[in-house]
Amino acid sequence: MIVSLLALLFVVLIIVLICKGCSGRIDALAGKWDFDGTTAYEFDGKGSGAMLLTLADYDFTYEIKDNQLYIDFVNESAHDATYEFSVKGDTLILIGGEGTIGGTYELTKVHDKKADK
Repeated sequence: MIVSLLALLFVVLIIVLICKGCSGRIDALAGKWDFDGTTAYEFDGKGSGAMLLTLADYDFTYEIKDNQLYIDFVNESAHDATYEFSVKGDTLILIGGEGTIGGTYELTKVHDKKADK
């Protein structure tokens, strides 16, 4: 009886740990990244985001596969794009691929001042 109960508790514990490990993952891009003071990208860590401009915001969905970032803008006036990316500390490097002019862009992580206190 005690052995069965311990075995059941062990199985439940393993399931809880597996579920905990799979949930709540945040990708490396989660947060807001500033490009030039007037253009920023915001990623929610779950596949949605926005390009934030001074006069307009452009919502998008995104997908990460290995070091490739695929952005699909909701508004068709913004061009969907593919980038190779890397994150080193507070720096995001985007290298333009399909749907871009092919440049390399360096963005800086924007920290929420409330969260930093």
